[in-house]
Amino acid sequence: MLMKCILRFKRFAIFSFLILLCGYLVYMNLTRKTVLILHSYDEDYAWVRDVNIGIERVLGDKKNVRVFRHYMDTKTHPDSKYKIMAGAIARRVVDYIKPDVVLASDDDAQQYVMRHYKNREDMQIVFIGVNAKPEQYDYQNAINVTGVLERIPYEAVKNVVEIIAKQHHIKPPYRVIHISDRSIIVKYDDINMHEYPNWAPVNLLKSNLVGTFNEWKDAIHKSADIADIILISNYRKVYENDQKQKFVPFKEVMEWSYKNAPLPIIGINGFVCEEGAALAIATSPIEQGEIGARIVVDILRGEVSAKDIPFQNSSFPMIYIDETRFNQSGYELPQLYVAFAKATNNFFEAKHHWGSRQK
Repeated sequence: MLMKCILRFKRFAIFSFLILLCGYLVYMNLTRKTVLILHSYDEDYAWVRDVNIGIERVLGDKKNVRVFRHYMDTKTHPDSKYKIMAGAIARRVVDYIKPDVVLASDDDAQQYVMRHYKNREDMQIVFIGVNAKPEQYDYQNAINVTGVLERIPYEAVKNVVEIIAKQHHIKPPYRVIHISDRSIIVKYDDINMHEYPNWAPVNLLKSNLVGTFNEWKDAIHKSADIADIILISNYRKVYENDQKQKFVPFKEVMEWSYKNAPLPIIGINGFVCEEGAALAIATSPIEQGEIGARIVVDILRGEVSAKDIPFQNSSFPMIYIDETRFNQSGYELPQLYVAFAKATNNFFEAKHHWGSRQK
């Protein structure tokens, strides 16, 4: 009799535990918030890779958050027809998932997707990596939008320009020219660069934004006639010829530039160094991801809403150094710069510029 009572109690206890567990799982599922991470570009793109590292640092351990990801891949498909199609697909994803918060990275995600969801009460939008001004997407007065603007770290770039210029015995003002492709993001960056009021003793010249590889080569060669240092931001949309049907492989563009440039080159995107330059000073994509994800967490906690959070500018510069090419170029930087590049895993020790990183 006693054994039967014990057995019944065990069954009851197990049954009760399962009921409570099911109830808890149902409760957790019903109360879990949903976040959609929407990227303009492909997950293999260096910028996206590092943005995801920053996001994962914050959201990776949040068990009560359901996270979805979608990649529009507009960097490798830059034509407007593809972008319109990719935007339409992304909007279907948003409508299907019905996220509480969308963390939208880079400008194409805003232009082709998220601007259609501004002022919605059922969805909060956090943007990161945006080069344009918020007014470009009518975000300035939206009740459900906040985020982090991507801006070139002008002061850090200026400091490095001064160091390199002095090493080459150049007297101020130091003439700097920005050479890049004609992509819309480059144009946004170029506007922001020339609006920055504190470049002195650097003289930022009118930029040379080119369409074809011959134009690129001509711009690099002729830079010595007017400038002291070259800044390069992007070159993924440099066409092979005037027919503009095919782009030159981006590593080929940077390899040619490194070997033929008559002036020192400083990249103002991290991948410029990864793909051929000796040195780059750039906005941190990891910072963009981290700050954006922290804003998402604050919103999900109910502590604030997007409209309560002012737009922010990126503030944390990164330095990228290719040891072999840096030494070949005869550059010298304070050891603090080199130590920082190593500490942030942006010091490339391999003999080839596309080799493994410092570990």
